[in-house]
Amino acid sequence: RGCLLPVSPPGYQLVTAHDDGHSWYIVLGFGFTMRARSLASQDALSTTETLRLVVEDGSIERAVRLSVFGMAKSACASTVELGLKNLPGVMSAKVSLLTETADVRFDERRIGLERLLGAVEKMGFAATLRDERATTSARNHVKLHVTGMTCSACSGAVEAALQGVPGVSRVAVSVTTGSAMVEIEHGCTVLPATLITEVEDAGFDAEEIKEVEESRIRLLIEGMTCSACTGAVERALTDMNGVETVSVALLPEGSAEVRFNPDLIGPRDFIEVIEDAGFDARISSSDKLGTSNHAASSEVENYRKLFWASLTYTLPTFLINMVLPHLPAFIWMYKGFVQKVTLASFLKWALATPVQFSIGWRFHKGAYKSLNNGSANMDVLVSLATNVAYFTSIYLIFHCLLTGHNFGRDFFETSTMLITFILLGKYLESAAKGSTSEAISKLLDLTPNSAILLKEVSGSDSNEYSEETISSTLIHRGDLLKVLPGSRIAADGVLVEGHNVHTDESMITGESLPVLKRIGDGLVGGTLNSGGAFIMRAERVGADASLSQIVKLVENAQLAKAPIQAFADRISNVFVPFVVAAAMTTWFAWYIAGELAIYPDSWLPEGETKMIFAIMFGISVLVTACPCALGLATPTAVMVGTGVGATNGILIKGADGLERAGKITIAAFDKTGTLTVGNPTVVNFKVFQSGMTERQFLRVVGAAESQSEHPIARAVIKFVRSKLPEVEVNKPEDTGDDAQLSLPKVEDVNIVPGEGLTCRIAGSEVIVGNNKLLTEAEIEIPKDVQSYVGQIQRDAHTCVLVAMNRQVTGLLAITDPIRPEAAGVVAALSRMGVQSHLVTGDNWQTARAIAAECGIVSVHAEVSPAGKAAKIEELKAAPMKTTLSGVVEVEHRNVPVVAMVGDGINDAPALAAADVGIAIGAGTDIAIEAADFVLMRSDLEDVVAAIDLSRKTFRQIQYNYIWAMVYNLLAIPIAAGVLYPKTRIQAPPWVAGAAMAFSSVSVVCSSLSLRYYTRPDPVLRGIRVEEAGQEMTTYSQQ
Repeated sequence: RGCLLPVSPPGYQLVTAHDDGHSWYIVLGFGFTMRARSLASQDALSTTETLRLVVEDGSIERAVRLSVFGMAKSACASTVELGLKNLPGVMSAKVSLLTETADVRFDERRIGLERLLGAVEKMGFAATLRDERATTSARNHVKLHVTGMTCSACSGAVEAALQGVPGVSRVAVSVTTGSAMVEIEHGCTVLPATLITEVEDAGFDAEEIKEVEESRIRLLIEGMTCSACTGAVERALTDMNGVETVSVALLPEGSAEVRFNPDLIGPRDFIEVIEDAGFDARISSSDKLGTSNHAASSEVENYRKLFWASLTYTLPTFLINMVLPHLPAFIWMYKGFVQKVTLASFLKWALATPVQFSIGWRFHKGAYKSLNNGSANMDVLVSLATNVAYFTSIYLIFHCLLTGHNFGRDFFETSTMLITFILLGKYLESAAKGSTSEAISKLLDLTPNSAILLKEVSGSDSNEYSEETISSTLIHRGDLLKVLPGSRIAADGVLVEGHNVHTDESMITGESLPVLKRIGDGLVGGTLNSGGAFIMRAERVGADASLSQIVKLVENAQLAKAPIQAFADRISNVFVPFVVAAAMTTWFAWYIAGELAIYPDSWLPEGETKMIFAIMFGISVLVTACPCALGLATPTAVMVGTGVGATNGILIKGADGLERAGKITIAAFDKTGTLTVGNPTVVNFKVFQSGMTERQFLRVVGAAESQSEHPIARAVIKFVRSKLPEVEVNKPEDTGDDAQLSLPKVEDVNIVPGEGLTCRIAGSEVIVGNNKLLTEAEIEIPKDVQSYVGQIQRDAHTCVLVAMNRQVTGLLAITDPIRPEAAGVVAALSRMGVQSHLVTGDNWQTARAIAAECGIVSVHAEVSPAGKAAKIEELKAAPMKTTLSGVVEVEHRNVPVVAMVGDGINDAPALAAADVGIAIGAGTDIAIEAADFVLMRSDLEDVVAAIDLSRKTFRQIQYNYIWAMVYNLLAIPIAAGVLYPKTRIQAPPWVAGAAMAFSSVSVVCSSLSLRYYTRPDPVLRGIRVEEAGQEMTTYSQQ
């Protein structure tokens, strides 16, 4: 405010704009920029916003990044992107479903930011201008680790507590992982501390899990002693090119938070600059991958310590109660010590007190907070049972001391042994739950701790490099790394130099055989170099690497709830009140039966009154019922299943998709890149127009297809390069470089999805595409051409027609080999009761030929991308039947469950529309985002494995529920004493408590059996005839 603005240079002008109610100005020209605005609006503008350039034609170009909320599938992202692109004044728009962002470039004189945000809201989504500097405090989600949850009632209490916080839009809580994902409404700021307080008020402990971001890092700095030190570090980091924000703190430990552009700078540079400033620095362990597992391991350690502490007091109590009375040397302990109360009772009282109120305090605190929040969990049952046993014993002691009556017995061992056995069960349960994430832990361990960095030697004429071993956390994007034989690759990247390079990708993709890599091929971090040494260039590191994305995807999948879990949630909501009512009813029934002399006094154990006899049955009912087993039935199985899938190259995005996949009845396959290899090649071409040479025809076709990214277009370009004499192809990778082609200029390009394209070349109208495109353009196709096309299509080749000036000029025949496993996969699915369909945009004759080779009967051809989604909806429709009252739907259980298997952008709408979307891993990002399953390998056999794994996981969930229900249905009546009249055996409460604890452990162990999952038998991939002796053999991939 008050600064002088220079006169704008020729061709530019001074601009006044308004943002958030504050005026600000930009002058841009001759390499300098000056901005002046109100001091009150320092943070009004987004740091991701670019400067606005004002040119003579009157346009103001502005680029912003918006946060878009509410997008569930890629169809949503496509809707937003298309809607933004169609707005007047918008130059470009790119929407990412994964990051929930939209990058938009627009002319601010034609459309403003408010109109952009309003347009997104009219599409049914929420949007706001994203401010990168506020990401840490105003991001759209917070992840917490919650300890103390034992059942669905606990997770429900946490979910309700968090959902009640103003500004929270959605909450997902997982008992198994102990995680809570909280989504914040756009425009709202909810501090993690607020969420943690709400969780603690609900009776649980929580801490924030800080997610690793590629552009943010936290460094621990040693040697800082005062504010001058922090200022020196902050200045050194701020002066670095590529650093966006820096925050340095002296307490509680010297640290620095740095947000940066990973394309320009990296953590290695930060550490070097800090060391030059005279301090030592290292990356904080909280920024390393996999540290979220630390909270889970600390929970196991906490339960272990509590169990051993409780056992220290319980063991003497058990000896005093069960063993010492039978030893003559200790008879004196069981004689009247104070009046008629024995010394043994006072000793047990002293031993039980620390167990009840110190070690077992977590149960009483959890019960109080649970009841205070209007819910009831297992802590209520444990606290109620142990307090009844403890205070009943104290009552009996004081009753004897004050009245002089005979002292019968106490029940201090009941409270101590109950708490001890429950803690043992919790310890074993936590350890077993930790084992459910073993697959993820193995993936995390794949990243090596160090890497060999190659640095170019300065002053050297030739490319000479020095080698330096660095931590893998210090790798920058663009670094050259040397990978030795037998070592693991430290980051995602591309192969730059090497011979006989093979990588073992079995731990990530499930591919058992080493994969041959050529120059320019992609490399996945964490895979093993099983060939010779090579040099690679790092491209994706840290949180952006494939391994990190896989782990994040699987962890998010484990947070999602399967629909079947709603059954457990409904039961858990009423389980504890029902058990308390059952316990009270049991006590009352036995007490009334005793008072009415319905059973003889001989049934009473020695030293017990009818009241105490009834109370023991009530306590047994309280502690034997187990809501935990019901709550763990689904999440533990899902956790193991998703982990096993990840190690087999099958990424499952959520428990809901996993459940639906187990019920699939129809599998619809795309053709190109799914049933076929996805590498089309031109096998023949023909020119029909007289006077046009083959060279002229190929130049026209090559120019037109250079405007498309479709695989067929790339195949045509490659063929044109190989045929045109003026183009030299020295290396295979050069075939994809269109820049070296000297082709005619192309104008007015219009790409028609699923059909082809139209354009103008040298003033002539050119149409390249299928029969449908030419028919819609009202171009007559001669009979001889139709005959030739039919012959090509009957050979399972795709025909691309070319028309110029509304006459058919020629055609190209393109083939895409069918995957060797395709027919075997279709047969395997048929044996599993899954019907296969082919849905393709190709012509009917080619589609039928491909389907016949694969063994598919149901074919849907000449279907546009939007038509594929409509076809999926048609397949999903409930079957109809004709009755006397008309046409009606059949029962709901007979409604088909449809899976769509695809790999391309044009498959995304169908993947989103299907009940289960399955994306081939080699496909496009938008297809992967739309799918419920992602197959890391380009192998259709994984479709069979994915469905098989889903079915076995869902079957395991059903087994878990059956066991949990059967246990409670049998244990509660037995604890209530229904067998006592026949057996005269009363289960002590501590035995009932032990049974309850181990029922939870048994459910977790049942889920762990999925770790031994084996894939279905390999499908037949072909038949090979050996020439020697003409011996015929079959082969399949093992």
